Amino acid sequence: MAGGTDDPRARPYPVSNMQFLKSGFRSGKLATCAGLLLIVFYIIPEFFGGVRDVPISSPLSDGAQLGETVDLASLDEVFAALDYHLDDVRNGQPVPRLYVDQVPVDIDSVPDVDKRKDTFIKLVLPLILSVNERIAAQRERLTALLDAKVTGRTLAAADRHWLDNLAARYRTDPDDPFALLDRVDAVPVSLALAQAIEESGWGASRFAREGNALFGQRIWTGEQGLAPEKRAEDATYMVRRFDSIADSISAYIHNLNTHPAYEEFRRARAELQDHSASGPDSLGLVATLRGYSEKGMEYVNNLRLLISSNRLQDFEAAELAR
Repeated sequence: MAGGTDDPRARPYPVSNMQFLKSGFRSGKLATCAGLLLIVFYIIPEFFGGVRDVPISSPLSDGAQLGETVDLASLDEVFAALDYHLDDVRNGQPVPRLYVDQVPVDIDSVPDVDKRKDTFIKLVLPLILSVNERIAAQRERLTALLDAKVTGRTLAAADRHWLDNLAARYRTDPDDPFALLDRVDAVPVSLALAQAIEESGWGASRFAREGNALFGQRIWTGEQGLAPEKRAEDATYMVRRFDSIADSISAYIHNLNTHPAYEEFRRARAELQDHSASGPDSLGLVATLRGYSEKGMEYVNNLRLLISSNRLQDFEAAELAR
């Protein structure tokens, strides 16, 4: 892929660190010491007005901390405590608001391929849904403001300021808000999962384990990155390192929503919004992302195979627990 700041994998704007949190406890599953820690996260908040989001790395009441590194054993205990199973999600059960910052350090050591796949999807799915949820809220407000403009109502100063800031973030002209509407939109869950799987090798790549980099986004100057072991001698790019998985997902979705290389993707997605009642067609949209990888159509075919063989479209209707 060509170098320079116009590379479609380059991150167009820095994304502020987001505090992604976890909650969504289902009672009756705590039997271990790890479970006792989870009481602080899941039961106590419910005494103060229902389910709340609590940082995974926040200090616990006794001063203990879950820490920045996560291993599969501790993650499995959390999954069990939450009664979190992908078959249940496929059957319409909500996804727990489990937001883990780091890729498990030992995910590449899992000999059972199906278990590694299951773990990776359960880890990434809530984070994709959370980012899409935030974008959906932006889109809802944007739509309401556009409706107001169409009917001739004058927008409040705060609303005009919000529109200007949103247009700047999404790299559009604030005087063309309908172009902004094409950019402020969610990415199909199955497509995001497939690209995360393809780019990170189900989370086992060095970039994923050392830098939470699930989508192979490249940088050249000014930001911390990881140097690929195999790249052309004259190449200077690095793979962008992220503080959390959530930051990686947020940057990836923002990249698809803003970079000129993905205008075809956004146009096709907008047409589906206007004319499709069956939801996003991730298999159709994949073809618009052939420029994401130097592999071109081979990359497109790989994504389609991942979506189909792993039934990733089953998660399009998934929702986070309320």
